[in-house]
Order: sequence, then structure tokens, then C-alpha cells
Amino acid sequence: MNVLAFETSSEQGSLALQVGEEISEVLIESPRQQTEQLLPFAQQLLATAELRLADLDGIAFGCGPGSFTGIRIAAAAVQGLGLASGLPLLPVSSLAVIAQGLWRSHGVANSLVCVNAHMGEVFWAVFEIQEGLARLLGEERLTAPEFVNSAGLLAWAAAGSGFQAYEKILAPVSVGASEVWGHARPCARDVLAQATADLVAGRGRLPEEAIPVYLRSEAAWEK
Repeated sequence: MNVLAFETSSEQGSLALQVGEEISEVLIESPRQQTEQLLPFAQQLLATAELRLADLDGIAFGCGPGSFTGIRIAAAAVQGLGLASGLPLLPVSSLAVIAQGLWRSHGVANSLVCVNAHMGEVFWAVFEIQEGLARLLGEERLTAPEFVNSAGLLAWAAAGSGFQAYEKILAPVSVGASEVWGHARPCARDVLAQATADLVAGRGRLPEEAIPVYLRSEAAWEK
């Protein structure tokens, strides 16, 4: 299975290409570079693998929540490629991508993911690994950091930029975690697990259906 994945919901962007069982990845260190470098890097990954866009089975992206500008960039790129190719598109929660990365890197089965949403708020959700995939328990939320909690989780780890930005406020929560990975960010490599499962299950989307998840209204971001 050949799948190209984008993840630009945080300050560090990335792309990954899965060809069969092999995965190659490219990082974009600066948010300012994401607009200019996203599609050239995608072309580079495909060229290195000696593939054309038409050789892919699907195109995936971290759909948010996260950086308003970042997820718009990825969504626009994926929608454009989808229109040009007719390939199925595969949006994956960027919070779930962080949880998936904890499972891949550290074997963490239960996680509380909390990302700095700025404006005194955080995006957060609770995940459990089921059959190798990060499954959402409850719902993804946008709240003040004071409302973050780990209710219902046993033997869990904390991850995401929210634990850095609001370290003192979240201390009563993070004290219950086995580990705190405040530096954890979503990576395109970890978009692929859910994306390929969705592709096999026939859950690919059309371009008009592959939309970002903001959790906050566009008007609020503009303010």
C-alpha cells in the first residue's frame, strides 16, 4: 500500500511516504516554511521512491485540532492533490497522531494529549490503544487548562505542548502520569497507521469532505 501523509498542525511540520512496509519521512522545522516546502517535499519523496501521484492508494493528513494556519495548509494541499488525482483522502485527528506516536516510540497504551491552543486554552483528549490504533475515549475538547482531567484513565502518560505552556496549572493532573512528554508533537509517520486502516476499510473521503477540525470558530482565531 502506498500512502502519502502530511502533518502541519504544530510548529514542526512533516511529510511521510509509506511504500509497502517502508516509510520515509521529511521534517519541516519552521512554520513559515510549511507553505513553500510542503508540495516540493512531497514531490521529492515520490521521486526518490520512483513513484508518481497516480501510483498512490491514498493521501492522508493530520486534520487538527492545532495551528489554524498549519491545518489549513495541509488540508488545502491534500484537497488539491485529491482533485488532481481522484485518490481517496484520509483525515486523521492530530491529537490521535500524538497518542499514536507515544505507542510507536514508547509503548504507551493510555494517554492524555493536551496541546496549547493559545488564547488561554488547550485542545485535549484521552486515547487508548486498541488493536494498535489510538482510539478516542469521549471527545476532543477545547477548554481552559483548568478543566483538563484524566478521569477514567489507569496507568497513563501525558503528552503535548499544553503540558509545557501550562505546566503549573496542569501540575495537579500531570502528577498522576507515569511520564510527561511535553515536547511530543504530531508526526506524519504516525498519521499513517489510522490512515491505512481507514483506506482498507473504505473510509476514504472526497476532497470536499476532507476538512480541517478547528474546534474553535474561524472568527475567534481572527480576533
